[in-house]
Amino acid sequence: MHLRDDPGWRADTRFLSHHERRSAAEWLDRLREAPGVDALPDVYNEGPGLRELETEVAGLLGKPAARFVPKGVIAQQAMLRVWTERSGTPAVALHSRSHLELDEDGGYQRLHGLVPVRLGTWDPFTAAELDAVAERLGVVVVELPIRRSGHKLPSWDELTAISAWCRERGVPLHFDGARLWESAPYYGRTLAEIAALADSVYVSLYKTIGGLGGCVLAGEPTPIARTRPWTTRHGGNLYTVFPYVLAARAGLREHLPRMAEYRERALSLAAALARVPGVRIAPEPPHTNAFQVYLPGTPDRLTAANRVLLERENVWLFAHFTESQVPGLAMAEVGVGSATAAFTDDEAAALLARLLDEAR
Repeated sequence: MHLRDDPGWRADTRFLSHHERRSAAEWLDRLREAPGVDALPDVYNEGPGLRELETEVAGLLGKPAARFVPKGVIAQQAMLRVWTERSGTPAVALHSRSHLELDEDGGYQRLHGLVPVRLGTWDPFTAAELDAVAERLGVVVVELPIRRSGHKLPSWDELTAISAWCRERGVPLHFDGARLWESAPYYGRTLAEIAALADSVYVSLYKTIGGLGGCVLAGEPTPIARTRPWTTRHGGNLYTVFPYVLAARAGLREHLPRMAEYRERALSLAAALARVPGVRIAPEPPHTNAFQVYLPGTPDRLTAANRVLLERENVWLFAHFTESQVPGLAMAEVGVGSATAAFTDDEAAALLARLLDEAR
């Protein structure tokens, strides 16, 4: 059972991951207090509130131009199409466990005819791996962090080496930064310092910062402007997106200043969960505010036990469980957000131990 399947939570249910859940009425109340609520709504991607959001995100990332797009899948495929057309080759270097590769039904290949050059396995790929590629690349994509590898990040030295490799060869570098917000504490650098290494950056407006949806592409004005026809062709020119805009601006103010706090809590929480017999954490220690938890048992039994814990304790520990490559172990994820503060580390570990007892 996945988080979105709604197993019957109550208003006072406690969630270990992410931020507090809101009803539709609570969201409406939140939007009434968001920055820019008195501005006229945008119409087909034009409007003062939307422009203010784009300007704000461009400033955070240190880029001269930014565009709101209602969906990250649309934004990134449009950006890859622009870069590969400019480069004159459809080859896209990306991590084998990246979101583009595993979670978008082959969209960049099926819709744009782009050709993957898959690098890396569990760890982030390196500049040396790029150097071993025997064909001309149209764009290099680095996901920061790689969610499917446990929210792992390359070292700063490796990231700067990849950036230098691309610039020496005139290959555009794009950051899939859906969760870039949570990467800055690991590097001890500003978002702008990180984004400066890339030619274009995508950031989500709901992952980590808790908005309703949407994203922003940022970079130099010309390539960002050239994504417009492609986002339109993907159906990305919605009549109005002002709820997304308001929620994003509120989330940036509420959660962005807390990224270091969320990561520190992830470090202590992961250490506490790792002390439960049979449990393993990856990576250990976490790079960001999120990490993977490997548990003894099958996804079906753990899902049933998770539901029992909800009924008995009114807590929802994990969104879902998947098979791992290790027989007898299933994998779940934890993403520390404001909701995590409802648990102490010791309480979360005790609840996890009860979950495992129930799943046996």
